[in-house]
Amino acid sequence: MIAATNYYWRLAVTGACFLVFSLGGLVVSATLFPTLSLLRGSARRREQRVRWMICNFFVLLVGLLRLTGVMRLQTSGVERLQKATAVLVLANHPSYIDVVVLLSLMPQATCVVKAGLWANPFFSRLISAAGYIRNSDPEGVIDDCDRALDAGNTVIVFPEGTRSTPKEPLKFLRGAAHIALKSGRPIVPVLLQCQPPTLTKGSRWYQIPARPFLFSVTVRGELRPESLTDLHKPSVIAARRLTHALEGYFSEELKAL
Repeated sequence: MIAATNYYWRLAVTGACFLVFSLGGLVVSATLFPTLSLLRGSARRREQRVRWMICNFFVLLVGLLRLTGVMRLQTSGVERLQKATAVLVLANHPSYIDVVVLLSLMPQATCVVKAGLWANPFFSRLISAAGYIRNSDPEGVIDDCDRALDAGNTVIVFPEGTRSTPKEPLKFLRGAAHIALKSGRPIVPVLLQCQPPTLTKGSRWYQIPARPFLFSVTVRGELRPESLTDLHKPSVIAARRLTHALEGYFSEELKAL
């Protein structure tokens, strides 16, 4: 009886959090966003304010999940993320809440956002105002990420491009490698795990596990692109080799956790 009550409690909280996540973007866009827009400052300063607001919204959302017993959070090395500037943060993508947790830990990070969200009435104004990068044109994404890194921003990219399928090998796309090679910036690997798996690819929000899930964030030391591939090779070959090296690195590191 207690187990059943706990399950339905977590189901209700999960649904409420999805509602807060969806409507929160609309409410913030209609209330706080206009106020922030009126404050003085450069375009960069305005983006920073919006990112700070998004970060704190996600801090509250993660805090709610933890306080209500839906989720436990375990972190290691996150000070590397909080101190990072002008680095490329690469993370595997096991769950829907990956970006929520990462942005809650990084007040001034930008990230690559799938094109569909730019047409979403809940989020389009916010992600545009935050200066997030639109994932529509492959070449454009690489150039936009390079410019963001040159400007001193930390850029979050999920090399898989979409959520991974549980128990299947990681499959990285080459976009992240091309960004790393063009920018020459250090790579900060972030290993994400969610046990038991929840909010995975193809699952619905109501398909929650039988017990609270543990979400872990493990941040490793910086990697340099030149240590993983031969920069003197043609860019296509170098990107392919770097992608393969990153796939292998993440796969081995995740197994070791």
